[in-house]
Amino acid sequence: MIIILKITQDDKYFPEKLKNIPNPPKQLFLEGNKDLLKETSIAIIGSRKSTKNGQKLAQKFAQELSAQNLVIVSGMAKGIDGIAHKSTLDVKGKTIAVLGGGFNHIYPEENTPLYHEILKHGGLIVSEYPPETKPAYQQFLQRNRIVSGLSIGVLIIEAAHRSGTSVTAGLAHKQGRKVFVLPHEIENMYGVGTNQLIRKGAILVTSTEEIISEYEELSYKTSDNAEEKKIRKFATEDDKIVYELIERGFNQIDEISQKSNKPVSQIANIILLLEIEGYIEKTAGGYKCI
Repeated sequence: MIIILKITQDDKYFPEKLKNIPNPPKQLFLEGNKDLLKETSIAIIGSRKSTKNGQKLAQKFAQELSAQNLVIVSGMAKGIDGIAHKSTLDVKGKTIAVLGGGFNHIYPEENTPLYHEILKHGGLIVSEYPPETKPAYQQFLQRNRIVSGLSIGVLIIEAAHRSGTSVTAGLAHKQGRKVFVLPHEIENMYGVGTNQLIRKGAILVTSTEEIISEYEELSYKTSDNAEEKKIRKFATEDDKIVYELIERGFNQIDEISQKSNKPVSQIANIILLLEIEGYIEKTAGGYKCI
């Protein structure tokens, strides 16, 4: 039987970092493992209408950050939020979901199984609203300040222009949290918001290690499996083709485009993903496999 716990700012479990944000919640309703509130967390957020590349990157970073003993916080929305939670659970990581309504009105309804999975596997569900409160647009905006407020930083996977994700980035900045952003192609509508955030001072990252390096209190933990990096698991056949061309010495985007008979824009996107995944790196002469 799940027990709903209500805590106020005077409670020992109420996170100190949440008390210090602008407009802190006066109360929190909790279901699940309240001890997660004492652990170090990082938020992963992004577009509800996510791209396949965005979904892939959300999975990658959620699982890798979980492996760094960080609790993954998100808003249990469609798209990137839900994938961040699910991917964390897939590797037996810890996750906190923050709701925009009460526990008796899970939204979106299709994420009700995810809600139960989070509780089943030792996660935590948080809301500042009593259980009978129905979700509403303004409450989702209010929820976002808790997502960032619980975290030491926010990683944004994808964001369209003037999106809720961009609003959360602004809240995180006001709270003194670091905002991390993955770069996108300029023609990708779901990258417009992230590229704008980079212009405004968000930290451009392409790896989990780069995120960890931004915090003096954290140290990057390498994999115990030395052979793991030698196994290349490509998401698509096109990824594999581009990787093998670079391996053969074709290290310029134009020549890779010619050799593979694929448009430059597609090659540029594949190269960006391969670089983020740690398969290749940019050099003075082009690109090389790692």
